[in-house]
This record gives sequence, C-alpha cells and structure tokens, in this order.
Amino acid sequence: MFSNEPSADSKARVPASRAAQDDPASDNQARTSTGDENEHSRAGRKPRRIVRRTAKVVVALAIVLAFLALGDRWAVLYAENLAAQQVQKALKLRAEPEVHIDSFPFIGQALAGNIDHVEVNVPDVDAGPVSVAQVKGTVDDIGIVGSLPSSVKGAVLSRVRGDVLLDFKDLNREVGASQVHLVPGREKNTVLAGGDLPVGDKQAQIRGRAQLQRTGERGLRMTVQDTRVVVPGLLTYVPGKGGGLQLTAPVAEKMDEGELQQATGKHVLPQQMMRGSVLDTVVDHPSLLKPTGIDPSLVQGLRKLREPKVAQQMEFSAQLPDNLPSEIRLRDISVTKNGIRAQLTGKDVPVG
Repeated sequence: MFSNEPSADSKARVPASRAAQDDPASDNQARTSTGDENEHSRAGRKPRRIVRRTAKVVVALAIVLAFLALGDRWAVLYAENLAAQQVQKALKLRAEPEVHIDSFPFIGQALAGNIDHVEVNVPDVDAGPVSVAQVKGTVDDIGIVGSLPSSVKGAVLSRVRGDVLLDFKDLNREVGASQVHLVPGREKNTVLAGGDLPVGDKQAQIRGRAQLQRTGERGLRMTVQDTRVVVPGLLTYVPGKGGGLQLTAPVAEKMDEGELQQATGKHVLPQQMMRGSVLDTVVDHPSLLKPTGIDPSLVQGLRKLREPKVAQQMEFSAQLPDNLPSEIRLRDISVTKNGIRAQLTGKDVPVG
C-alpha cells in the first residue's frame, strides 16, 4: 500500500536553502544579524562626519586668524612708518629713525587707546657742538589722547628709557682734536687724552685728563685737566693758567744760569718751571736756549700754545635737544671703551 507520509529519503533530499526558508527560527536569526551590521555601519559613519566637520571649522578658523594677523601686521607697519616720520620731523633729524611696535593685537590695543611697548632707534642726533652717534629708546604703556581714527590729540608715554652714545671717534673729529685720541680713564667718569702734535720741527706728545659731569638734568660737560705737551728728552709744557715750561734735567744743566738771571732780572734756576714773565723772556731770547740744542721754532710753536687751546679743543658741553619734552631727563652718565654713555628717563611724558 502506498502512504502519503514522505519517506526519510525524500526528507534528506530537501535543499538546505529551502529548509532554512521553511524554518522560522532561522529566518529571525538572519534578520537580527543583518540589522546589527547596519546599525554598526551607521554608528561608524557618524563619528567620521563629526571629525570632518570639526576639521573644516578649525581650518576655516585658522584662515580667518591668519588674515586677521596679516591685517594687524600691515597696520603695525603703517603705524611704525608714520611714527618714524613724525619723530624725524619733531626732532629735526637728518635720517629717519627706526620704530618697532611690539604690541599684539595692535589694532585692538590702538582702538582701546593703549599700546604696550614701542622701541625707537635714532641715529645721528645734533646735540650742540657734537653729534650723538646713537639714541636707543623704549616706551611702555602709551596712552592715546582722543579717539581713533580722526580725533587723536596726542599721547602720554607712561615710562620712557633711553641710552645715548657719544662715540669717541666723533668727539675727536667734531671738537677739532683729530690728532688726539680719547680713552676711558681709571677713575670714574674720567677720560684720558693722548696723541701726537707737530710743534716746530719736533713731534710733541699731548697728554691730558678730562672729567665728565652732569650739568643739571638735561646736560653734561667734559672739562680737561692736567694737560701737558711733552717733547721727549727736551721739555714739558703745561698750557693755561698756572702752567709753564720745564726743561728736563740733562737739558737744564746745559743752560747758562747767569745769562738766564741777567735776562729775566730774577733769581731763576734753569730746572725750575718757567712761568709768566720768565717764560716770556725765554721766548723772546731764543739764544738762552742755544746751549741746550733746542731749535727756536720749537719755542715759537710752544708760544702759540700759551693759552689753553689744547684743552679748549678737547672740552665740550652738550644739552638734550630743546624740542625733546622737558619730562625727559639725564639719569646717569658713564665712560665706556666706545665713548660716553648717558641714560635717559621720563615718566608721563606728553607728546603731540
């Protein structure tokens, strides 16, 4: 008899795919697995989109900041150039100074009416008989008076510091003593002068010591002391009041003491310092020096130095320029190997 029940062999021949479709539990498990994969895929894409958006924002912000910084820098350059022109005009300088504004953001500070720090380098400033080789200044906390950009009335410089250099080379040239070299002395604020100077047919040596001092709060002066003109092996001449001529011992021994006393009318020894009328007599009677071998032209050259011309040439005084605000004063002076330095200072200095 035939049976409607499927045989074991027929069940075994059913394809696995069909068995899976016919199995409800298997179908639910497959759907769950696919849903999890899709969920993981969407979750992975979301952080990547956030990272990309953040990177775009950062790049855009960097570009904006770069343009702002560039604009701020152009504003600084413009302000530096304008300030240099104004300083040159105000101080009547031959050369335009260097101005460096060290403030960021400059535009924001300028609009707020306060600038942090400015540096100025001014070359070749006229200070009377001499020129100042270099002036370096720094200004902190500049308050702008008025409002930008059209109604600026001036500024107030809260703190000003400056360094002034009077170069020895310039001093030698400008005070007319190019044959004399200035160097620092051993004592504080002293300058030693030394050099060669032709006198008659001899080469004389100039030796002197100068004292540097302040004159008030805006000036300084250098006065020369102990100036001597030495002709090696022959004599020493001290120009000026109280000075005179003194022969070296070997030369003085050759002079006729009797003739000297007869010509001067005084009891004078050849080895003594010859001053006043005695020196006049020696100069007027070159024959008195003939036994010493001293040429009369040397005596005539010394006669031209009777007044303290040598000292006067090396002396000078200088003042801060009148167009510099009166609130800026000399704080200290010193002598260095390069020249004379002066420190400037000022508080609440109005300009403009």
